[in-house]
Amino acid sequence: MMRASALLVTLMLGFSPGVAEAGCKDHAGSGVDWTGCTKKLLMLQSASLDSANLEGSNLTSTDLTGANLDGANLNTADLSYTSLKSASLKGASLIKTAGNRTSLVEADLSGANMQAIELFRADLTNATLVKADLSRSSLPRALFTGANLTSASFEKSDVIRSNFDNADLTDLNFSFAIVARASFRNAKLTGSDWSNAYLFRTILVDADLSGVIGLTTAQVAMACGDSSTILPAGVEAPTPWPCTRQDESSE
Repeated sequence: MMRASALLVTLMLGFSPGVAEAGCKDHAGSGVDWTGCTKKLLMLQSASLDSANLEGSNLTSTDLTGANLDGANLNTADLSYTSLKSASLKGASLIKTAGNRTSLVEADLSGANMQAIELFRADLTNATLVKADLSRSSLPRALFTGANLTSASFEKSDVIRSNFDNADLTDLNFSFAIVARASFRNAKLTGSDWSNAYLFRTILVDADLSGVIGLTTAQVAMACGDSSTILPAGVEAPTPWPCTRQDESSE
């Protein structure tokens, strides 16, 4: 009678012994459920993890180079020192995902939901983030050099001291973003929205901002530029620009 009552309680609670750990022992594969699992220091190059549930998982120092994570759920996962170089994360969800020195070099994050992501010194060199949503994100000292950020949203994000040199920011949304001391040398900026963005010592040397929207003289007055900086019609450059050589370094 007591055993039957215990079984009934288990069924009513919707779980059975061992279920919580079963998914964590499953091999990598499409749709695998590793929710909250510890998957540190693994070699998962070119793994198929599309549509996988990795929410809250610990992927510290795991090598996912070239892996397929299209449509995967990585919300609140720990990506510290994780390598996602050349990985595909199209349409993936990385809401409130965190990490330190995460490598996303040449990764494809097209259409990814990265709201409120927190990555310190992330490397997204030559990555693709077309129409990715990075609103309210924190990405200090990130490398976006050569990245394709067309139509991405950085609304209310913090990208202080990040590097966007040679990146494509066409139609990107920087409204209310903190871009202090970030660098935009030779970046494509046509159609990008800088409304209410904070540009303290933002590096605009060799930047063509003639096609941006929302930029004001007051914002530019705090930035770093020179004769190579091209501003939108009606926006005046400060005389002189209030910067030193040290200010013009994104390091």
